[in-house]
Parts: sequence; C-alpha cells; structure tokens
Amino acid sequence: MQLRDHPLMTRKNGFQSWPPLWTSPDPAPTDKPQGEVGILDEIDISHLIEKKLFLFIIYRDHRYMGMLGFDDETFCSQLYTLLKSKLGHSIREIGDLDVSQLV
Repeated sequence: MQLRDHPLMTRKNGFQSWPPLWTSPDPAPTDKPQGEVGILDEIDISHLIEKKLFLFIIYRDHRYMGMLGFDDETFCSQLYTLLKSKLGHSIREIGDLDVSQLV
C-alpha cells in the first residue's frame, strides 16, 4: 500500500493528511505549491503538539513547510523514522512508498 493511500493518513474527522498543505514564511513566493511537489529537505516531530510531523521542502528555489497530523501516535512515530531516511527525495516519490509494514 502506498503512503498516500494508507488509511491512517486520513484523520477520524475525515481530513486527508497527504499531501500536506504547503506554506512559506518567506513573503516572496506568491504562489502556494499544491500536491506532491518539491524535495524533502527536513522533517521534524513536534514535542509540544502530539502526533504532528513538520515537513520542509525545497520547491522552485523556495522553502516551504507542511504539517502532517495523525490520530495514531505509533503510526506518526514510524512515519517520522521512515521519512528521516528519505531526505533529498521527491515528495511524489515519498507518496509512492510502500508502507504496508507500518502499523
């Protein structure tokens, strides 16, 4: 099963975590990228807000951030470990990953 299709990527409230909604702290980019774009540059797990991952991508020479929220803490932790090993990979390629082994 691909990451984008994993049932735990959908929250109980119906919100789809994948692909993240991208935002930028840089006021220069006027376009907001959408979908599976960019290269994964960094990932961080929140220790203040549980079950959240923050992804940072490079897209068209700008840095953007997206958040993934989960209902399942184990899945969040497993995904964090997996994504740490995928720095430098495209977001589309990450969405294609087989994550059948997770939770």
